[in-house]
Amino acid sequence: MTELSELFAEVAEDIQTSIRELGWHTPTTVQAKAIPLMRGGGDLIVQAQTGSGKTGAFGIPLVEGIDTSIARIQALVMLPTRELANQVAVELTTLGRHRGVLVLPVYGGTGYAEQVDALETGVHIIVGTPGRILDHLGNGRMDLRDVGALVLDEADEMLSLGFWPDMREIGTYLPEKRQSHLFSATIPEKVRSLSRFFLTDAEFVAVDDGLSAPQQIEHYYYVCSANEKEALLARILEFEDPESAIIFCNTKADVRFITGYLSKRGFNADQISGDLAQAARERALKRIKSGELRFLVATDVAARGIDISDLSHVISYATADAPEVYVHRTGRTGRAGKAGIAISLVSGLDIGNFKHMQNVNNIEVVERTPPSESDMLTRIRERIQVKVEHEMRGLSPAQTDFEVNRLIPVVEAMATSHEGRRDLAGICAAYLSEHRPETTVPEEPNADAPPPERRRGSSDGRRNGSGRGGNRGGGRGGNRGGGGGNRGGGRGRR
Repeated sequence: MTELSELFAEVAEDIQTSIRELGWHTPTTVQAKAIPLMRGGGDLIVQAQTGSGKTGAFGIPLVEGIDTSIARIQALVMLPTRELANQVAVELTTLGRHRGVLVLPVYGGTGYAEQVDALETGVHIIVGTPGRILDHLGNGRMDLRDVGALVLDEADEMLSLGFWPDMREIGTYLPEKRQSHLFSATIPEKVRSLSRFFLTDAEFVAVDDGLSAPQQIEHYYYVCSANEKEALLARILEFEDPESAIIFCNTKADVRFITGYLSKRGFNADQISGDLAQAARERALKRIKSGELRFLVATDVAARGIDISDLSHVISYATADAPEVYVHRTGRTGRAGKAGIAISLVSGLDIGNFKHMQNVNNIEVVERTPPSESDMLTRIRERIQVKVEHEMRGLSPAQTDFEVNRLIPVVEAMATSHEGRRDLAGICAAYLSEHRPETTVPEEPNADAPPPERRRGSSDGRRNGSGRGGNRGGGRGGNRGGGGGNRGGGRGRR
């Protein structure tokens, strides 16, 4: 029999068997850091990249804490996409196979019948996207009163896709006494605000060596040829979907060109430069401060004195002329303790100056690969799926199936011709631009406001639960007994 590491050897024997079947022998860094803390009973914020082994990090304690004698939902894992939900559900099913843990993936784009049947029969862990989860909750098909552990995986992506309103609503169905864990590749301010909504006294865990806390500003750059910059800029804006951004150019001619280029492609962009009349300049500034304008294209001189409190991105279309100019540009985001993202487009001729700027300013700027066509298609599809799930939520499964099935022949017929495909693409474009998703989480809950109304008897938390222990998950995360187990928690675009 394969020897397991000390950490894996501490878990229940049936889970050890599953770990061996998965080919795991030694825990990854995130598993070594997170598993003991989750088994100890506290809430966690974990900064970890995809592929770091984080599913095992939260999956082992989740599965270990399930009481299989009760066919009720005891853990909830939320993710941004159906592909991720299915992938995580498969891994959790493998981990819990020998324990008899029932895992149900719940996401849109598939029929309701199988999910409804499984919910009626009884499952232990739900893994799904917020939209379909809320759909089942709203129709009374899902009961979260026994949930003792909540995991928000890929939290930054869920927010960027506009899931915040759904997540907030799902929170009203959850018991107060539970453990909650947030996993995210990045920890911008909106993710920290999300953690304050769902988590209590959470401990921060960073996987990368030397990373002790999230940085206020994340710095990235893309290398491209000079004649590809405007196309790459448009691609990045579409992929990143920033709340708001200033795009810096070195010349007034570039400001005019980029503003026109973006506007012709449907981006909500305006400009300020020395050539602009004061009234037009003031209108542009007022629009971006109010949120009416998303992208402001400017020269460094024209942008002096601009103070925009909620600027999420700063993008350098042209490399800053001097190291101190880069600092001034990027300092316009990440203000008042909020997080921001600084992106630079660097041509081959400028790479030497750009590296010099990094050294002088002692700033680590990470190179990124431009999003591929496949990446772009995936991101657009995900946004459409989110909006469709939201729009269809008020319908019953029978109504949804009827509406969808009667239109499938229409879509298939339209897709057979170039003109029809253009019409379908136009429908998608109009649908996406109708309104942008709500991605901003309130910064701080109002201390004077009453707690959110709990639904379906969830306010009393787990039955017989007390403090962090709950009525399950004792000691180091076993199935029963008190004291810090995994079950239960203690809460007192364009």
